[in-house]
Amino acid sequence: KQAKKYQDNINKRGVIYLSRIPPYMKPNKARNIFESFGTVTRLYLAEESKDLRKKRMDNGGNSSKQFCEGWIEYADKSIAKQVAESLNNTPIAGKKGDFYHDDLWNIKYLHKFKWDYLTEKFAYERRIKENKLKLSTIQDKKANQEFAELVDQTVAFKHIEERKRKRTDNQTNSNDINTDTSKNKKLR
Repeated sequence: KQAKKYQDNINKRGVIYLSRIPPYMKPNKARNIFESFGTVTRLYLAEESKDLRKKRMDNGGNSSKQFCEGWIEYADKSIAKQVAESLNNTPIAGKKGDFYHDDLWNIKYLHKFKWDYLTEKFAYERRIKENKLKLSTIQDKKANQEFAELVDQTVAFKHIEERKRKRTDNQTNSNDINTDTSKNKKLR
């Protein structure tokens, strides 16, 4: 009975998607704003990528953590739908002097979307990233091994050339000595 009740509660939940998070808005601030409309069960804000952050900092931006998109789960689907419809394309702050006055909400209700889909998505993306990293590591090791083999072959080739050169030098020296001794014999 408890499991069925829990599953029914999960099925009643609704998820909204925030396609843009204003600068300097942290998860606690977002939770405070959205809890005024209903019970927020879960909230996830995705951090900006390392490349974007580095680019922002190189261009003179600050080094604080920024977020690019987010998902908010409400305990009731109907509240989530109402929040998405009423807040979409509206200013974040009402008063002109507020920090977020010029920013607009871009919110969409995700029909038949469950929070598990989101965690599965991130787990899948993490596995893809790990597999790409493993593949690149294997390719790098293979390239390093091929390079090491080429270096070894070059060293061996140089030793062979060195021995050939010494052998030819010894033969020319011995020929020179032989010709010198033969000349000396003829002179006597």
